[in-house]
Amino acid sequence: MIKSEKASPKDVIMEVYEFGENVLKKHHIKNIEDIRPFLEVSHKFWLNLCGLENEAVLKEISELFNIHPLTLEDIKNTSQRPKFEEFDDNIFVVTKMIYHKNKSHSPITEQVSILFGKNYIISIQENPYDIFDPIRTRLENPTGKMRKMGTDYFAYTLLDIIVDKYFDCLEFAVEKIESLEDQIISQSKKTKLPEIFNQRKVIQQIKRNVWPTRELLSAWKKSENPLVKKKTNPFINDVYEHVIEIIENLEIQRESISALVELFMSNLSLKQNEVMKTLTIIATIFIPLTFIAGVYGMNFQFMPELGWKYGYFFIWILFLGSTLAMVYYFKKKKWF
Repeated sequence: MIKSEKASPKDVIMEVYEFGENVLKKHHIKNIEDIRPFLEVSHKFWLNLCGLENEAVLKEISELFNIHPLTLEDIKNTSQRPKFEEFDDNIFVVTKMIYHKNKSHSPITEQVSILFGKNYIISIQENPYDIFDPIRTRLENPTGKMRKMGTDYFAYTLLDIIVDKYFDCLEFAVEKIESLEDQIISQSKKTKLPEIFNQRKVIQQIKRNVWPTRELLSAWKKSENPLVKKKTNPFINDVYEHVIEIIENLEIQRESISALVELFMSNLSLKQNEVMKTLTIIATIFIPLTFIAGVYGMNFQFMPELGWKYGYFFIWILFLGSTLAMVYYFKKKKWF
């Protein structure tokens, strides 16, 4: 099952990337007032925050960037459904980041809030775990689109990185499902039904986070806000198609898990049938032996065989003969 990690109480980690066609500077920010000078510059900047525990810092940021109080509540509410909201001065995007810290554990889900205006982009994460290193690498390229395009393109790249992580989690889930299938077929390892249902829960929860992202991107595509440039639309369409592909793959994996449950139950039924067949054969072999023993265990006074010198040996020959005859018959019928 997907887990949600909460940051421990500590200060918000803040960094600012100041960038333009001929500018790239990185700043570590400790006070909110240190951000104010960036609002006056002609080029763009990216403010990345990790941690939601310090409400005072978040409130100062909301005042500095004129963030609506309801938007601030959405940022702090980590169970918020992914969405796309437009305001006069900025656009607010909520999405879910899903990733694996360790492939031996279930994936982790984390809320990422993105706010962008005319010359700024703000990304707010729950925890210090960061998947945005490719963005920093692309910023170092002076001829790349990151420095030339608008803030909407930058927000798209953040969302694109998050959607790419969905593919990683999906690929891991597919590998796990295939591994369970191989284990069930080969019986190399005892697979338990809860393991299969746990994978189904993982698929369902990934889908619950990915599906609203489709609606988010659809709203972005339809937006007529001046902050959203037409030349960014092809890139948004590309992410939208990736999300559709993920949803389709999730449906396939959900069906695979249903087939896996059927395979597990069939395999279990087959094992039970094998056990029942073995027990039935043993019981069938002992039926005539029990009958013979029952006949000669009766307390009648006149039974000729009881006084016969070779009666005991005859009974054993009868026992062994009937047993061997039945085993031969079962073998001939290929019942075992």
